Amino acid sequence: MSLQSVSARRRTSAKPDHGHVIVQNAAGILWTILGMVVVTVMVWSIWGMFNRSIETSNVQSIASAVKGNMKQQGKGYNFTSGTSMTGNMIQRGLAPGNMTIVGDKTSGSATLWNTWNGQVVIAPVAINGYNGGFSITYNKVPQEDCIDMSQKLAPVFTSLTVNSSVHNGEVTGESAGKECIKDSGGDGTNKLVFTYNG
Repeated sequence: MSLQSVSARRRTSAKPDHGHVIVQNAAGILWTILGMVVVTVMVWSIWGMFNRSIETSNVQSIASAVKGNMKQQGKGYNFTSGTSMTGNMIQRGLAPGNMTIVGDKTSGSATLWNTWNGQVVIAPVAINGYNGGFSITYNKVPQEDCIDMSQKLAPVFTSLTVNSSVHNGEVTGESAGKECIKDSGGDGTNKLVFTYNG
């Protein structure tokens, strides 16, 4: 018998080691799961930043639309309530297109909702005996978004109320961090009121 035939017989009679294959497959599955978790976290973070950016833009769009289209010469923002002013804004087609409208938009009583399922109310604000200003109230704002929006938008408005704290002008990161409260069960609990006089 030759050395080559003994070696060939050993190769054919040896049982394959399935344990090594199982370990390799398990490691591959774990790496795949880990990769999916990382991608999911990244997508979730990007989605949160996207929502924040959209809502910051929506506040600015609402303010511009109201200032440019809803003020009457000598009478200011001539509405009796936030319900009627918000409904009229929707009725005129001035609400940002990416916001949710609940109700018949032609009725004058439809409501406006942000991306976090919080109602958005545009209301007249009395100054010196007539409605010379307006407010935009954002409900259910998540903590991270509350901090970011407070800092970015406070200088644009006459005043900003973060929950119950009123600011005229700039809001620092420190004060926003203290005033914007944590989320409850994944839902935002903050209320921002942007007020514009003029």
